[in-house]
Amino acid sequence: MHALAHPSTAPDPSEVPWGWSSMFRMPLYKPGARVRHGSSWETVSHVGLRRHEMTVYLVGRTEPVDPLELELTPTVFTTARVHQAQ
Repeated sequence: MHALAHPSTAPDPSEVPWGWSSMFRMPLYKPGARVRHGSSWETVSHVGLRRHEMTVYLVGRTEPVDPLELELTPTVFTTARVHQAQ
């Protein structure tokens, strides 16, 4: 295994292609998440996947909701491996 002589530097953000960075944001629909549906706040009951389509079920409703109709603050994810201390 070869070690680099100098530490690598992060590229200028203007040079990084779209979608290639150390962080990205996307909505994370999970049970208990608070979402805005129309003018009211609702709670996610569960999420379903069928034939490559995602549907979100809200607490107290029997019909699924299209995720495009919901507003949810995006969650920040990292693309770099992070060591977790135990």
